[in-house]
Amino acid sequence: MILTLLTLAFLLDSSAAFGAPPNNSTCCLPMQWEGVMATIQVTTFKGQPYVITQTMNISYDYNRMKVAMVSHGNRIVQDYKKMMTYTIVSKTHCRSAKLIGPLIHCIGRGSTYLGTFQAGGPQGIKIHEYTMDSFVPGSFGRISLSDDGCLPLAQISASGASGEYSTYFDAMEYANITTTIKDPSVFDVPSPCPEEMVTRQGPSLSGLT
Repeated sequence: MILTLLTLAFLLDSSAAFGAPPNNSTCCLPMQWEGVMATIQVTTFKGQPYVITQTMNISYDYNRMKVAMVSHGNRIVQDYKKMMTYTIVSKTHCRSAKLIGPLIHCIGRGSTYLGTFQAGGPQGIKIHEYTMDSFVPGSFGRISLSDDGCLPLAQISASGASGEYSTYFDAMEYANITTTIKDPSVFDVPSPCPEEMVTRQGPSLSGLT
């Protein structure tokens, strides 16, 4: 999967960008969307590197200011009104932590426009790419968004984060996106949900970085 993502990035970089930046250089995601997100993270714990791969369902609701991710019956819910993230392992087991950073909705304000590309050949998807460092402090990377609807397609970032546990490479792909939320209960959090003495970095789009 790393090879696929890095190859995609190389092909996009190697292609000639066509056209000037969009007239409206700000691309705002739909207020609600959900789909499948595949991720790969390279992390370190006490200096030892680890690779984590996951495929999960993601639901994003800017009206509620929440993001939810579900995989193998477990859920992560980020609440950007309360600035808390909740990891729900079962109906009775929940833990929480503080979030930092905003929920991302519009891309382009303060970001560098990298170009417009055609992915998948002549009948493929027109995509716009932007840098990510302006809205994910401390990281360097890029995000790819569809020209039609401003849907997230891919995201690659690296950071110089330090500490006992840190993520320094993060790649995500998004697929099967719809602009509705099928089951709003995906954002529900059981009570009580004890708080851990840790802080989670707020999203890129997903809340994982």
